[in-house]
Amino acid sequence: MSSEEKARTRANLAPLLGFLALILLFGALASYLLAATAALWVLLILGVGTLTAFAALNAKIVSLFFVSRQARYGANVAISIIFLVGIMVIINVIVNRKFDLTADMTADKLYTLSDQTKNILRGLDREVRVVAFFSDHTDNPRMQNQLAFTRDVLGRYARETDKLEVEFIDPTTNPQALKMYDIQSDGTVVFESGQMRELVTIVDEQKFTSAVMKVVRDEIKHVYFLIGHEERAIDVFGADGYQQAREGLEKQNYAVEPLTLTTEPDVPPDCSALVIAAPKTSLLSHEVEAIARYLDRNGKLLLMFEPSIISAEDPNQQLVDLVARWGVTVENDYVLVFDPRFSYVFVGPDAPYIKELELHEVTRYVPSAIFQTARSVTPTNVNRTDLRVKSLAKTIDTVGVCWGETERGADGVLLPEASYTEGVDTPPPLSLAVAVELTDENEIAVEDSLSRNPADAKSKETRTRIVVFGDADFASNAYFANSGGGGLFLNAINWLTLEEDLIAIRPVDPSQRALRRMTASEAAFVQIASIFLVPTIVFIIGIAVWWRRR
Repeated sequence: MSSEEKARTRANLAPLLGFLALILLFGALASYLLAATAALWVLLILGVGTLTAFAALNAKIVSLFFVSRQARYGANVAISIIFLVGIMVIINVIVNRKFDLTADMTADKLYTLSDQTKNILRGLDREVRVVAFFSDHTDNPRMQNQLAFTRDVLGRYARETDKLEVEFIDPTTNPQALKMYDIQSDGTVVFESGQMRELVTIVDEQKFTSAVMKVVRDEIKHVYFLIGHEERAIDVFGADGYQQAREGLEKQNYAVEPLTLTTEPDVPPDCSALVIAAPKTSLLSHEVEAIARYLDRNGKLLLMFEPSIISAEDPNQQLVDLVARWGVTVENDYVLVFDPRFSYVFVGPDAPYIKELELHEVTRYVPSAIFQTARSVTPTNVNRTDLRVKSLAKTIDTVGVCWGETERGADGVLLPEASYTEGVDTPPPLSLAVAVELTDENEIAVEDSLSRNPADAKSKETRTRIVVFGDADFASNAYFANSGGGGLFLNAINWLTLEEDLIAIRPVDPSQRALRRMTASEAAFVQIASIFLVPTIVFIIGIAVWWRRR
């Protein structure tokens, strides 16, 4: 074969090899994306070999390309891009390691810790070690999501304080640590500080923050529920029970215990807060005296009443008289609201719906609440300068639409066909809850309790605090989780026990943002625009640039 024929053969073979090399390299890229390892290596080797053969057959053209003006321009652009990417990488590394800054751009702040958690972490005065036991090689999608979420949340915790040390351990590769911490299930997070240790199996900000507080707290506070008078029971799972209220307190590391004063001479000295949840029968005189002594010793009381519907005689009259000495008037009425916007529509006018609670630490982070079958509880002036008494919830002030019914039949039962009677019934607006705080007589009165420095709370541990509600249903199992009642109840306990840092650490509830289904015409427009319009615009711009250069 002559040299001219060989040159012609190489010229004809070179484009075919170049096209084949392009196909093989694209196939290798697709194999990499599809995680097909065997096909990747075969296609990559064949592609590189074919590309090498193409370059050998066109050595002169290839060499001329690398010394051409286009090659120099291309090299300059490539170097500029590499230089720019390098600067961006260096800046990101410096910011990440030196400043560790993040920004949460979601509307619901899904990736931001609550202010309460931040304050607790920044106020840590001792080291806390966190050990998370998660399998790295699990095929369970739920566990994979939990691992990713835990890494993210604990990373946010660690950014808020230098007192927190976080470590992740794979239990399948470290059985010694598994045995040392007595881990029973994958996905367990251990919080420890000194001799205190807390295990959490539910990935949740409130769980984590409560665990942090528990391991750094020197004492466990006790909340006692009075029993023996048909009060709401903390071990009842029905709608009227307080089982969820008990669990909510235990999640915040309170010890919850029943208390009977029929046999006990006094309220226990370790009582951080006493809860009396709507007794149906009267307390004995010595029980009321024991509670009065407890308040005189700067005790903390959460008292919840229910209206006396079937009898004009109030079985809780002694408790009503007791709180009257502390600036609280409890009326023997029945609150009604005949406006569907301000009453719970699924119950009726005897379930006032308070859309905006009064400003107080007990109502912080609780936007609204429902009070079913309530009686009015109002602050009164008892001529004491050392008492700060404030309403927590008020109804609307529309006369004839909202009032406290007091008219009863001859048998003492409230009249079923209720209507407002001026001068007899309680006029609106009606207060449904009151907070009382004993202060120093020389202390400057502050109208808004939120304006005080929360750090001062620890200096007031010996002062009496009382919260009185005209309803007990708001904290029952039926309303605890989904009506604001649970948050209000826990906030009241936290305020009474001077644990304001625990108030309302709530998980974020993402807003529902469903996408609207496109109509047929909209779908056709998107298809036409993506398939024809955009390529056509690019083609026209290319033709215009080519024509101008011509």
